[in-house]
Amino acid sequence: MEELNRALIIVDVQPTFCEGGALGVDGGNAVADKIADFVTNNVDEYAFIATTQDWHVDPGSHFSTNPDFVDTWPPHGVAGTAEAELHEAIASLPIDVEVKKGEYEAAYSGFEGVDANDEGLESILRDAEIQAIDVVGIAESHCVKETALDGLKAGWPVRVLSDLTVPVSPEQGEEARTDMDEAGIEQIDSSEAFGFYEEGVDAEIPGDDGSDPFDQFLERVDDEESEPSVEDDYDDGDFSLDTDGPSNDDEESADLADRIRMGLAPLAGTQETGDEPSDQDTTVMAVEDEYDLSEFDDLPDIDDESIDFSDEVSEDDFDFRDIDSDPRLS
Repeated sequence: MEELNRALIIVDVQPTFCEGGALGVDGGNAVADKIADFVTNNVDEYAFIATTQDWHVDPGSHFSTNPDFVDTWPPHGVAGTAEAELHEAIASLPIDVEVKKGEYEAAYSGFEGVDANDEGLESILRDAEIQAIDVVGIAESHCVKETALDGLKAGWPVRVLSDLTVPVSPEQGEEARTDMDEAGIEQIDSSEAFGFYEEGVDAEIPGDDGSDPFDQFLERVDDEESEPSVEDDYDDGDFSLDTDGPSNDDEESADLADRIRMGLAPLAGTQETGDEPSDQDTTVMAVEDEYDLSEFDDLPDIDDESIDFSDEVSEDDFDFRDIDSDPRLS
């Protein structure tokens, strides 16, 4: 994933917009604390951190004693008051520049503000060679949205971290998110901002394909029986290669894997006749070398001839009339 020279803009996180303030928004204090935690944990991801503040001296009709809460508002963010200062959770962060806006007129976007040297936010970010912008703060439905839209218009890719902002109302928040989405602003949770793996890539654990070790052994048996072997690869002191075609022993060995799966081939022991081990016994011994089968040593032997099922099934249990009447069998 390409590393970008990224800036974080923290919009208007001030007591005046939090619970108890002149224009308080529900959840404002919680958002301030969450932003502080996020910055503390991710400060190295940002080349630049800027804050914006409403800093109203005499904003004209922006203030009203009978506000409509669309174009006019009760007095808030009054310059020089404690309510207009940065929230205490934000003030302690490593901020590179503080931008103030709206001294003598309404101002929603942080790009309408200036720093202590009267330099605008866009110019400040270009001087810092910023390549991408993240926006958080208060309120999502107004100043956060307008700041994000202006950043996009200025040419930067913009993300809004949706859990680090809060709207004036749920309805206005939904409308703002729609506007930002249609404009092309990415809206994500802060937990997704800086993932360890690239999106869509699931790295496999080296050497672990997730298969069962016994299944891996059976696959090797299949492979070894289906592919020709090279005589030089083996110690043939006890064996010789049969070049005249498969023998009966070869045919039995070729089907060993299937019979092991079905429980029809023994997993322990060899022939007790004193003969040289067969191909099947050699393969079975390979199983013993790879697996501890000692727990099966004490299992009792079963004498098949001693079991009599003759009393359990009688001819009356079956109806052979259809067979007897079939002319094809006469």
